[in-house]
Amino acid sequence: MQEEKIIRLTNALYKVTGLFPKEEPLKFAIRKEALDILFFSNVAYGKSASYANDKREEATKKVFTKIELIKTYFAIAKEQEWADAENFSILENQYNLFKESFSPKKEEKKIVVKEEEKPVIQKEIKKSRSINYEELSAVQLKVLEMLQSRGQLKPNQICDFFPETNPRTIRRELKGLKDLKILLTTGGGKTITYEINQSY
Repeated sequence: MQEEKIIRLTNALYKVTGLFPKEEPLKFAIRKEALDILFFSNVAYGKSASYANDKREEATKKVFTKIELIKTYFAIAKEQEWADAENFSILENQYNLFKESFSPKKEEKKIVVKEEEKPVIQKEIKKSRSINYEELSAVQLKVLEMLQSRGQLKPNQICDFFPETNPRTIRRELKGLKDLKILLTTGGGKTITYEINQSY
């Protein structure tokens, strides 16, 4: 179940970093490390078919290194006050717990959190469904990022962010996200708008 936990944690991180300024490089740096942690933890747990079992220990080391790096980024973000500092403390604590989950002896003791001690962001994480970020294209990830910060967008507004990409390709990427039920649509034809399914 650890892979589900890290997916929910990555989702929570995306929500918090969505409060950063639009083009802030730190937002993209934090999200990149979060996606790397998600990927390498799947390798470490033997969930990625493209990596042999002997790579699991190496992947675990990468997870640990990237968790320490992301915690450094959190410290910088706290100082900027783009989001409540408590959110970063919660995320850091959850990444620490996830890191400790790789140690079998500590797993039962450390992962259990009493219901009354769970912070607001933890409850949001529990409600969220899983998104497999590895299966999403770069265009789809960018679309999700835009919708997180803007709420709703029309197809032509989304296409404006990809001037070098064929609009037909963008529509296909949007359809893929809709088929996965990650996106919801309102209206139809020229009035159609896309937004993120709040179940995620």
